[in-house]
Amino acid sequence: MGALEKFLGKPKEININGNKLKIHPLKVKDMHLFTKENPNPEELSKISKQLIKLSIPEATDEEVDNLSMDSFVKIMEEVNKLNGFKDEKLERIKKNIIQTSTK
Repeated sequence: MGALEKFLGKPKEININGNKLKIHPLKVKDMHLFTKENPNPEELSKISKQLIKLSIPEATDEEVDNLSMDSFVKIMEEVNKLNGFKDEKLERIKKNIIQTSTK
């Protein structure tokens, strides 16, 4: 057993609209993907898609692209909670998606 093994994040089972889904915490090696200070709307969409795919490794690009807004927001809220992210990032992502989808 390594010195830090007891600190490794464990997956969490969540319930989204009556369906169980297992999400995984992010790893330190993935942090560089989320460090941009003020991403533009396109970058923010890409970041949110990467976040979901890292949290749900078996998810496909097509599945993520076709998520309903309701499901997307619920998954992102759970991913944020699991990883200790503040809600302001989720609010920016939601705002960006709404702006992007109305163009």
